[in-house]
Amino acid sequence: MTPKPLSALRVCCATFLFALMSLPAAETAPVSLLFAGSSSAYWNDLPREVARAVDRQLALRPGATVVPLIVGRSGSDIRVYLEPGFNRYEYGVKPGQTFLQKLADERPNLVVLMTVARFIMGDDDPTKTGLAHADAVTRYCTEIRAAGGEPVFYEMGWGKTEREAEGRQRIFDLAVKNRIRLFAPCSSAWARVYRERPDLALQHPKDNSHPGDAGHFLNVACFYAALTGRSPIGVLPRTYPVWPHALPKAETDAEKAAEAARIAAFKPDAYQATLAKWMWRNASMNLTATLDEPTAAYLERVAWETWQELDRRLSVR
Repeated sequence: MTPKPLSALRVCCATFLFALMSLPAAETAPVSLLFAGSSSAYWNDLPREVARAVDRQLALRPGATVVPLIVGRSGSDIRVYLEPGFNRYEYGVKPGQTFLQKLADERPNLVVLMTVARFIMGDDDPTKTGLAHADAVTRYCTEIRAAGGEPVFYEMGWGKTEREAEGRQRIFDLAVKNRIRLFAPCSSAWARVYRERPDLALQHPKDNSHPGDAGHFLNVACFYAALTGRSPIGVLPRTYPVWPHALPKAETDAEKAAEAARIAAFKPDAYQATLAKWMWRNASMNLTATLDEPTAAYLERVAWETWQELDRRLSVR
């Protein structure tokens, strides 16, 4: 049987992809990876750690260096960036610049949108429906693509309730609506660990708002799978930078002086230098965490298998 000839469009696409994948690393332009979100987006320098993990390994731009960025406000749903006159950003924008203007002006290649289970269920939403969160994410996806970039979903939610599970389903449905193909299923991976290993602490016992050391590792593994399309099993470093949890506030003059001296001596890297200075209080502690090999491999396997399932479901929709 004579094979059917490829259409002109398919030949063009195949030629373009081959040429793109054949580019030497030195000739491949850097990829900007912009995270939009609040504390669970910046905690543990997540953008930097994800960029390090996927550097030169992106499925969409093999060989490209990855430059991490972040924009947003601590404690807020990303929907607030669309509020009329909103100017309460704490990091990532120039004076007077809005999130939408940043997208149009700077044209980031990949934009990670923090899609949160409790926000899409109506928390932090005046309507209490979650529609404001969903509508904002949809608007951002449109604007990101109009600027030549591609949206990435950061599925977030550290709770264990049925409400959290419904929120994950809503996030998935929103991903289908917006034709999302880059989806980091962090909350889904956490839910699996909760079921299989309830003894494994993904959060610090004194901090139920942010990822703990193991939870952070799991998140990076999810992003690795989503952005490279490869298994993270055996890939990620077992010792990695983290931030302290429940860091006590300096009270005495001596404590304040010691903290000021530590921060003054801190040498931020290119990413950290862009952060709000109050974040340096955590980053300047220069802490690391270490996972034993069985735990690290288990978390990487959960991330990989969770991503494979979510990617399969997205691909058939």
